[in-house]
Amino acid sequence: MMKRLALLFAISGMLLTAKADSVTQIFSSASTTANNSVAEGVSNAGATENIDTNPAWSGPLGNSSWVSFASTGKPSDPGFYVVPNGTAVTFAETFNLNGTVTAGFLDVLADDTASVVLNGQQIYGPDLAGPYPTCSATAIGCLNSTEGIFTLAQLLPYLNTNGANTIDFVVYQEGGSSYGLDYSGSFSTAAATATPEPATVLLLGAGALALAFLKFRS
Repeated sequence: MMKRLALLFAISGMLLTAKADSVTQIFSSASTTANNSVAEGVSNAGATENIDTNPAWSGPLGNSSWVSFASTGKPSDPGFYVVPNGTAVTFAETFNLNGTVTAGFLDVLADDTASVVLNGQQIYGPDLAGPYPTCSATAIGCLNSTEGIFTLAQLLPYLNTNGANTIDFVVYQEGGSSYGLDYSGSFSTAAATATPEPATVLLLGAGALALAFLKFRS
């Protein structure tokens, strides 16, 4: 009986808890991306949906899908809707972070162009001056050459590392034809390892002594 009690005492004193590294991913999809197209009064507007891509666009980023509020991507699709020039619709996603952010990135594509706002702070403005040969001629556009690429250094000053974050993409129609948004990002937070309090240190020492006592008696 005494041996069992001593062994349980030792094991309980030696257990420490640790949290594994956490990775939070964000990406455009019908299930995670909201839009305010109804509030904008856009004709044919609806909930966010994954859309067929215009053949000229770059492929989706990571696990993402090109999204819009209607069939606005591939001109040959039945029901294709041409968004009027001058339209600006906000797409958004909210995500939580908890801990020290050790790595992160965000990549964005849009037709025709888009701004990026993180927790109410605009970190990138749209190209409203044109020209628009294929989407925007400069970032943010719909081609790999005009992709918006944001590093952790650019994002970190505006991140809430202990709670909710909201990222908004205001997508503009400036050159007619297709319309849509695609984005993908990831944030890693450091592991949080428990630091033993003084009482825990004493418990660890007692556990070690109990193990040594059992070994001596055996």
